[in-house]
Amino acid sequence: MRKIIIGIAALAVLASLVAAAASTLYGNKSNPSSANDSTAGSQPALAAIRGLAAGYPGDVGIEQDSAVVFRENFESGAIEDLGQRWTQISDADYSVLWYVQDSVPGSPGKRSLQMTATKGHDTGGHLWKLLDKGYDQLYARFYVKFAADAPYVHHFVHMGGQYQSPGFPMGGAGSRPDGAASFSTGMDLGSREVVNPPGAWFFYSYWCEMRSWQTGEGVPDGRPNPYYGNPFGPVVPEQAKRNEWQCVELMIKCNSAPDKHDGEEAYWIDGRLIGRYGPGTITGTWFTDVFRQSGVFNTNPQPFEGFRWRTNNDVKINWFWLLYYLDSVFNNDYNPHDPNIPYNDNKAQVQFDDIVLATRYIGPLAANFQPSCDINGDGRANVIDVVGLLLMYIKDPQNKAADYNGDGSCTIADVLALLRDILEGNC
Repeated sequence: MRKIIIGIAALAVLASLVAAAASTLYGNKSNPSSANDSTAGSQPALAAIRGLAAGYPGDVGIEQDSAVVFRENFESGAIEDLGQRWTQISDADYSVLWYVQDSVPGSPGKRSLQMTATKGHDTGGHLWKLLDKGYDQLYARFYVKFAADAPYVHHFVHMGGQYQSPGFPMGGAGSRPDGAASFSTGMDLGSREVVNPPGAWFFYSYWCEMRSWQTGEGVPDGRPNPYYGNPFGPVVPEQAKRNEWQCVELMIKCNSAPDKHDGEEAYWIDGRLIGRYGPGTITGTWFTDVFRQSGVFNTNPQPFEGFRWRTNNDVKINWFWLLYYLDSVFNNDYNPHDPNIPYNDNKAQVQFDDIVLATRYIGPLAANFQPSCDINGDGRANVIDVVGLLLMYIKDPQNKAADYNGDGSCTIADVLALLRDILEGNC
């Protein structure tokens, strides 16, 4: 009986949503002003449903949005002019950073930044940005395209907070940060044993309560360098692509008070939420420096406690690091999981484009956004999928699978977003 009542309620809500969507998304056709101006009010509505970028096709004008902290599209000036927009640059012998005539599909731009790492000469390069102020929550979106023969990666793009930063990136490998001074997380690539190069997307996180690799309990045993980044990723690895542009977005949310564990991190690939790590979002067991969500070491599954990124609220997210680092790849004889694919560990290349940092979810370039509307997996996108998503939301508003628009929360806006995409044929 309860399921029947929920089903009837869902259909009733759906009917009202269809009417509301027709009015909200397409305007009141009896109103001459809205009929004659198809863009009236469209940017706020789109941004609320799909993310900030949806209101700015091709990212044109996105830097004017009050939520945007920083934007870089590599369309202005020469390589030497990057120093006017970035705080610190690594470009060994001016041979790592180049502009190339290639850009993200759907972008009005003509070029992107290429980083080339050459074995025996350098370990890669970077652009590092210290922001004018710090933030308690920040999103960073960038596009990346690895070369067709790109090898695995040692470290990739990072973001974090440093109290009274010296104005350049500070390494912290082997040690645990002081919560009153710093924290960081990296959008890295790993799982060489089971995926092909450049690797699988995962977080590599440093904070004041991170665990040690040296003992099962996650505490040091006296050997040097007891702490390296704690990894967070999906149970099934998310393979990064080569020779194809991918949209990557990461988010850090600081804990609200020094004694709270309500901090989070999340990441999206091509607009799909791949992982969100905060209080209760995943279940597993800490063993060494890994929160095991599966396998033989997941002996006592418990909800993840969340991040206590900082012990001082003055420590805020204030830097972004566009990094391509190949040291361990150049110093080890790694082989691709598939031995038949091209693999070049002497010269590694990657391209970056369309970087946006903002205090709200950004999402992919509007012209490049292709949502997956087939909620029930029957190969079609129709009203049944809308009802299915609505029922998921009604049953459990905390169900991350119901986060259709990828903004990190499950609300009726997800149902509206799906309904719009089906009605407009965007699926």
